[in-house]
Amino acid sequence: MAVELAYFEKEGLVVERVCCPGGTGEMTAKLIDGSLDVAIALTEGLLAGIAKGHDGYKIVGTYVESPLCWAISVGQESRHVDRKTLQDGTIAISRIGSGSHIIPYVLAEQEGWLKGTSPADPDYKAPFHFEVKNTFQGMRDSVNDGSSDAFLWEKFTTKPYHDSNEVRSVDTITPPWPAFMIAASVRQLPIGEDSERQSILARFLRALSAATAHFVDVANYEESVSFVQTKMSYTRQDVQDWFSGVRYPSAGCAVVSKEALVTCARVLLEAGVIFKAQDSDVKANLDGKYVDTNVASLL
Repeated sequence: MAVELAYFEKEGLVVERVCCPGGTGEMTAKLIDGSLDVAIALTEGLLAGIAKGHDGYKIVGTYVESPLCWAISVGQESRHVDRKTLQDGTIAISRIGSGSHIIPYVLAEQEGWLKGTSPADPDYKAPFHFEVKNTFQGMRDSVNDGSSDAFLWEKFTTKPYHDSNEVRSVDTITPPWPAFMIAASVRQLPIGEDSERQSILARFLRALSAATAHFVDVANYEESVSFVQTKMSYTRQDVQDWFSGVRYPSAGCAVVSKEALVTCARVLLEAGVIFKAQDSDVKANLDGKYVDTNVASLL
């Protein structure tokens, strides 16, 4: 919508949108090699990348402040009727370190299934087994062929497959951090407080903030619902349901929550995606190493 309504143009910016079907992993790789200047990606993926030593990008803002809602899905003939029976089960995931791998640990934490704080602890016991299935299709197939018990995927992306009875929903879960943050390649990060690059990023975030404010303005509700319905091919009811839960930063996109990133790092540690030293590094070095505070306010 920011492109269609010329918000970037008003800030003197020419923006080319790049589709990354490989998700957050593809986006972070492109930020690192410089083929992307800015990316909007899953918070947990951006944070994990920097914690594991990728210094080619930094977080510069928050796009969607509300958490992503994940559906917990099982096969049509599955014995599971709710999430309580999934402990020690096999969870299908797209890849190690993906949201489909990380979010089950939020479930385990909520249910009290975690033993030990990380796989490095001698008393640690994993709450699940994981099967890498690579694709969304592969995960759906796995719960029906019996090679896995469940998979977790974004609720509204999964809903058409619930509606068609291909797979069955047993619950939903939301992690305690914003769904999407904004990262910029180091090529686009400011050097000094008055750099041209800082100006470019500030104008980008200002345009994005204006577009999100327009999007959620009650006066533009019909326009916004129709826009999403057309772009995503969702039913009108699904768009309305999604719209009722989505939240953008009221103070604009150039803000980052310190508490959210520290909480996210703890879950990444529990999942074995990062180690204790990296979790400590997140807590100690958010300002500068992880978040560029020349661009974004760390709150």
